[in-house]
Amino acid sequence: MKIIENPQLVTERKVPWLIDILLYPMSISGIIHLVIFLVTPFLIRKFVLPFLDVFGGILSLVIYVLFVGYVFYYLGHCVFDSSRGGRRAPDIAVYNTPGKGELLSQLFLTFGGFAACFCWASVYYIFTERTDLIFWALTAGGIFFLPMALLKVILFDSIDALEPISIIRSIFKTFLPYCGLVLVFCVLGGLIAQITSTLPLPGGLRAAIMYIPIVLNYLLGTAFIYQKVAFIYLAMVAANLLGRFYWWHKDKLGWGI
Repeated sequence: MKIIENPQLVTERKVPWLIDILLYPMSISGIIHLVIFLVTPFLIRKFVLPFLDVFGGILSLVIYVLFVGYVFYYLGHCVFDSSRGGRRAPDIAVYNTPGKGELLSQLFLTFGGFAACFCWASVYYIFTERTDLIFWALTAGGIFFLPMALLKVILFDSIDALEPISIIRSIFKTFLPYCGLVLVFCVLGGLIAQITSTLPLPGGLRAAIMYIPIVLNYLLGTAFIYQKVAFIYLAMVAANLLGRFYWWHKDKLGWGI
């Protein structure tokens, strides 16, 4: 992450650890960003897109991509700050406001982390349209490697961090606590899957391509507001857990950052 401001100082917990983790987004900046992430798509649709019709859908897509890029940038910022000991959602100072290049870079890196873990399961489902033992085995493997892949790619701010041998070595060094992190991510992922359960599953390559605007419409539309609040809230909690994992085990990992 290209962040230069000082992270939060670690303070002693005043509440039980589970409640402390769940309260992570409950800072002034965290609440502000929750509101921004929920209200901005509506404002774009209501006040911006009507004036862009003459340019077609390309400019609209650019605006949405930049918005999604900022969402991932802030989540990455949460990971970075938590890796330095932060316990509440951080602020992004005005002088550190990211540019378009940084937003696109963070979006690319985050999707790269997901793609590296779930590409084989996705390809298998697209071409076979089956959710059999092979599909679930590939998905389980992707879930197991996902937290470490995301942590590395965010902290190193480079796609080179997805080098498989390095990821496997890092998992081996912290195997038992990492398994606990994976279990927590499975629980959070299950909750997020329940929240997004109204989305249809794509079948075939063409349907998968057509599925992208459906997902974007779901995430950026004005419907399902309560589900989106929970979705973003849990994403911020997951970002905190990811960063805190590095804070707790940075000596074992030995990444030098």
